[in-house]
Amino acid sequence: MGFAAVFLMAALLGAASYGTGLLPLTVAFSRNSLAALTTYGTGLLLGAALGVVIPEGVETLVSSTATPAFATPFIGLSLVAGFIFMLAVERLFSHPAHDTLPSNSSATQQHRPANVSSVEFDVELGELEREQGIPGDSSSRPPVPKPVRDTQENQRRALPLTLGLVVHALADGLALGSAALSESAEDAAAGAPESLVPSGLSIIVFLALAIHKAPTALALTTSLLATDLPVADCKRHLAMFSASTPVGTLLSYAVLSFFGTSGHSRWPGVTLLFSGGSFLYVAAVLQPSLAHGSPLNSAGGESLTGRAKTLLTIGGMVTPYLISLFLGDDQGHA
Repeated sequence: MGFAAVFLMAALLGAASYGTGLLPLTVAFSRNSLAALTTYGTGLLLGAALGVVIPEGVETLVSSTATPAFATPFIGLSLVAGFIFMLAVERLFSHPAHDTLPSNSSATQQHRPANVSSVEFDVELGELEREQGIPGDSSSRPPVPKPVRDTQENQRRALPLTLGLVVHALADGLALGSAALSESAEDAAAGAPESLVPSGLSIIVFLALAIHKAPTALALTTSLLATDLPVADCKRHLAMFSASTPVGTLLSYAVLSFFGTSGHSRWPGVTLLFSGGSFLYVAAVLQPSLAHGSPLNSAGGESLTGRAKTLLTIGGMVTPYLISLFLGDDQGHA
């Protein structure tokens, strides 16, 4: 797959994320619909990682080595490295968000649960609302806290949250870039010209990222509004977040292409497995909401039943496989 196709997918992903993030400025969402979208996205990430990205990475890595046994250490190390990387990103960029929250705000203390310990980058809208001390009202636009703060403090509160999400989204771009690189490597190995049309693997990763980023963009805008940040500044922060995954995609594709996309290069397989490990961590961060109740359910508004969550998650997990069947699985598999 050529650079033009990668650029097109990256641009569409950024535009979709930005457009979704603008919706809270004009449209009120029910908690039930947001919870359903997030739960489905969790299953989609799991299905994409376990059913598509990791198997493709293993096959690509094994085919690039003279002996399959030689690839085994790279498989495990790449998966673990991707998981650890996302864990480090969350830990490094979640705590500053807490430090910037004012400790003397009665409204914040009234609505913040005692057991909230960090901002999870891909949690539902309700989790970020609880972090910012926003009351759980599902029937109206996110309320603006009563205490008036100057612009400098608003920026100080908003920047750590946006920065953490931007770093996380940059890592998401690696998944799409490595998927496109894998297809380029297969074209090079087969002696075929680069295709201008994305095929199965890239489309599945693109869909997983698009659905995965939608509730995060909604949550970011809502949380920025809760800091009393002007709408124009909210849009700038949202633009930074929306552009980060496309930038990560193009950078990863360009840098990894520099190391070569021949059939004997291990980089396409390693990066796919690294992305698979990061996908697994993202899904593991979201998965506790399925096991012991979503924070959206604790606000007294609409909620999803356990059966609905299970069905949505399973539906998300099988979606990548169904897409690969529909597209004919033209990745070169037997």
